[in-house]
Formats: sequence, C-alpha cells, structure tokens
Amino acid sequence: MIEFFQILTSNIMMYGPWIIYMFCVPRLLHMMQLEGYKFRDYVRWMGKNIGKVFKPGLIQLAFVGGYSIFLVILNSILLKAAPQAFVYEVFFAEYISLLAIFAAVNIKQIVKDKKERKNAKKKLVYTSRAKRLMFWNLVLIVLVYASYMPMGMGSVDPNVPGSIFLYLIVLLDFFSLMIAFLPLNMAIANFLAYPTEAALQDGYKNKARRRLKSKKFRHIIRIGVTGSYGKTSTKHILKTILSEKFNVYATPESYNTAMGNAMSIQKDLQPEHEVFISEMGARYKGDIREICDFVMPQYALITSIGPQHLETFGTVEKVAKTKAELLNMLPTDGVVFLPRDNEWCQQLYNAETHEKYCYTLKNSNADVYARNIILDDKGCSFTAHTSIGEIKCVTKLLGEHNVINILGCIAIAVKLGLTKEEIESGVSKIEPIPHRLQILDSGNGTIVIDDAFNSNPVGAKMALDVLSKFKGRKIIITPGMVELGVQEEKENRQFGRNMARVVDIAILVGMKRSKPIVEGLRAGGFDDMNVHVVASLDDATKKLAELTKKGDIILFENDLPDNYNE
Repeated sequence: MIEFFQILTSNIMMYGPWIIYMFCVPRLLHMMQLEGYKFRDYVRWMGKNIGKVFKPGLIQLAFVGGYSIFLVILNSILLKAAPQAFVYEVFFAEYISLLAIFAAVNIKQIVKDKKERKNAKKKLVYTSRAKRLMFWNLVLIVLVYASYMPMGMGSVDPNVPGSIFLYLIVLLDFFSLMIAFLPLNMAIANFLAYPTEAALQDGYKNKARRRLKSKKFRHIIRIGVTGSYGKTSTKHILKTILSEKFNVYATPESYNTAMGNAMSIQKDLQPEHEVFISEMGARYKGDIREICDFVMPQYALITSIGPQHLETFGTVEKVAKTKAELLNMLPTDGVVFLPRDNEWCQQLYNAETHEKYCYTLKNSNADVYARNIILDDKGCSFTAHTSIGEIKCVTKLLGEHNVINILGCIAIAVKLGLTKEEIESGVSKIEPIPHRLQILDSGNGTIVIDDAFNSNPVGAKMALDVLSKFKGRKIIITPGMVELGVQEEKENRQFGRNMARVVDIAILVGMKRSKPIVEGLRAGGFDDMNVHVVASLDDATKKLAELTKKGDIILFENDLPDNYNE
C-alpha cells in the first residue's frame, strides 16, 4: 500500500501540472472558436478584453508565485538557523503544499469556466479542428518545456534533496506562468496550426469543386446569396418559393463561410437536387471570392450593402467591393439580381454587364416592384408586379424589409420559370425564421418578438417599425449593436433616438455598452425612469419579470455573442 501511494504521489507530481494546464485550455479555445479561428479577430478580441482575458491566469500566478517566494525566504532563514532540519520530508511537504495551492486555484477557475461555457449562448464544440488546436497547445508547451528543462536540470544534484525540490518548485512556477500566458499561447498555437488547417481546408474546397463539376452534379442550378444583412432570411424565402417547382438544397442555418459551404456540398448536396442555394458571408476582402471559386454560382443575389462588420472592413465602400466579388465571379452568361432601393446596390447595378434584374419597394422603375403593401402585427400582404403579371402575396413574415427580400426571390423565381400560382403558393408557405422577428407565444398574456439573432442599423430600425404596429405597452431588451467599428457609438446613439419614439420601457444590457443608447434615448425625450440598465441577459430577464404585465409587447433586439459580453 505504501508503495502504491508513493507511485501515485510521484505521478501527481510529474503529470499533475500538465493535466491542469490542458484543462485550462478550453476557456481560450472557446473564444478562438467564436472568432472563427481567425488569428487577427482573436487578437482584436484579446486586446479589447485584456483585463478579463488575463485576470484568471494572473490571480493563480500571484498565489503560486507569492507562496513560492515565501518558501524561498523561509528556507533561507531556516537554513541559517537549523541546517540539519533540511531533509527529504521537509522539501516534500513544501512541494506538496505548493502543488495543492496550484491545483486548488486553477481547479476553481476551471470549474467556473466550465459552468460559464455550459450557460454560453454558443457552446464550445469539440470539432476535429478544436481537438487539433488542443494538440497544438500541447505541442507548444512541450517545446517551451523542452527548452527550459536542460537549463534547470544542470543544477540538480540527486544527492541533495534541496536541489531536487527547488527544481520541482521552480517547475511548478513555470506551469503557473504558462497558464498566465495561456491567452498568448492560444494565439501562437493557432498560428502554428495554420499550415495544417489551410491544407485541410484546401482539400475540402477542392473536393467540393470536383463534386460540383462531376457529371452527376453538373445539372444543378447554383445561386449565390450575399449581403450585409438579410442573407439567411432571403435564402430561406428563396428555398421555400423555388421548392414549388424544384428539388432545392440550401446551406443550413447560417452556414455562410467557405468551410461551411464546402462541408455542406460534401455531406448533404445530392444528385437529385436541382437547385443549390449558397449563402455567402464575409468579414474580410476575398471571403466571397473564396466561396465562389468552388461553388461556381450562375445566379447572384445581393440583398443589401451597409454598415455591417465595419470592425474588419473599415468602410462601407470596402464592404461593397467585397460583396461585388460574387458578381465578378459569375460566368459570362451569369444573371444578377439587385435591390434598387439600396444606393450601393444601385451603383453595382449601373456598372453591371451581366444579364441583370432589379427590384424595389419605392417606385415602378424596376423589373419587380410592390404595390398595395399592408403591414400589421399578423404579417404583410402586397402585390408584386412582374413580367408574368401581378402576383398576390400574403405572408406571416413581419416588416417591410421582408417584403423587399421576397421581391428579390420572386425576381429569381420568374427567371427560373415558376408560374404566378407557384410563386403565390410558395410565398404563403414561408415560415418565420427563428430569432429574426419571430413571434413567440409567452403563455402569460404577453407577445414576444424575437429578433435576437443579430442587429444592424437597418435591421434595428425595421424591428422598431414592426414593434410600432402592435397595440399595447412596448418593452425592448437590447445590448445594442456590435461590429460597427468607429461608427458603433454613433449608430447606437441613433438607435436610442429611434427607440424613444416607439418603446415605453427600455431594458439595456451592458453597463458600458449601453451608454450611447441612453444618450440617444435622452436626446429623444425619453423618461429616465423607464430606462433600466443591467449587467447581463439573466438580469434583464429578472427585471422584465418585475415590470411586465398582460398585454405587453416585448422585443428582444440582438443577443450578444459570448465574446462580446462585458
């Protein structure tokens, strides 16, 4: 039994710090995953949240390092007073006490981090890529450890217990230091992983390209959908309408990256499909070109161009150029669909040399336009004027922006040969998209409008317009808008002013983030007594429970991803 405990203790001393280090990794792995494994996005997040990022590691370093310094000072004093007392058991006890502190502080943080990830809106998923990044974190720490070991081992005398345990104590401090630097280690590990990941991604994209070029898939009509906002909703609408005539496959949910498209083509696109709708998102120049390179779209629909992802693009002009990559990648016989109501899209339309069609809400100078628009709290109805005649449209979707999205889809449907009856039937079958102005039955006499997927200046204004159609006391819960770069405060201030004209009670999430919204509300003459600023969505829900009553209309506008929480 004694021998067993000696072996167990020895293993804990040897491998315990390694295990604890690897259990600390998921906290930063989660954030890297939320940032799409993009090195510069992760570094930007780290810079914006530097206190929050490094605080856990520095706290444990302070405990472990502080206790190590205490032991060194204590031993130097005791060495002079009673050198004969320095035997194996004394050093062993010192090391075990330090290991216990190291383990206790880090395990407490590990448990806390795991609980936070469990309650996260978007949880950490241990995909193959996530596991590979865990491996690269281990490789990095092994490399650093291997560089450190030779220097320390030279001072170890096996016959002197003090030198062995001094080395072990310093080694424990090394692991504590590595945990403190874990946010940087994650960035370095991601950088080390890049060549492997790039090669794997190229492999997936090449397989997707070959699949679409193969004889079995050559017949499929390929449609690319992009835009600053409205991509996912438009994809959903288009799939529903075209399904009246074709067997349609669309990339699922918000799968709009190159890898999302490539994996969808590999896994789910089948020869029996007749139409493939690819949603194409972008955060950087070249992102859409990368997707088009293997999707090879024949039809292109740009839903909108505006101030979205300005944190990475910088200007709307750069956004427009990136969205135009879809048009530039079309074959010579490709077909383009653009909204005339958006000035940036209008500019692209004027410059476009492909076969092109435009659609609009505001006038009849378009290939497809709407008349007799009726918007209410049940949905909307309108008449679409097209080259095949008038199409009567009735849908459960809320808001004027959904009318323009439907018009764009109708323009494509007409081009692909659907009849008026097929289009009318398809429009009537469109279901609300989750978290995008979706009406939810609360079960307590209130109406909840869930627009929590994301938010942007146009979408936020549209959400308020929808809210204004309802009768009853209006409550909004929102953290405001993100990813707008230098325009973020300005746009959130304007959001507050717009809010002041519609809502009765504002519950704002985020003490710092909500300041521009509060300024806008005040500028709009809103009563401060009806503004409630809370720290988190949980606190907002509790505040709502205190305030709400039967007949209230509650709008959830935007739900910040975990990497944007204060």
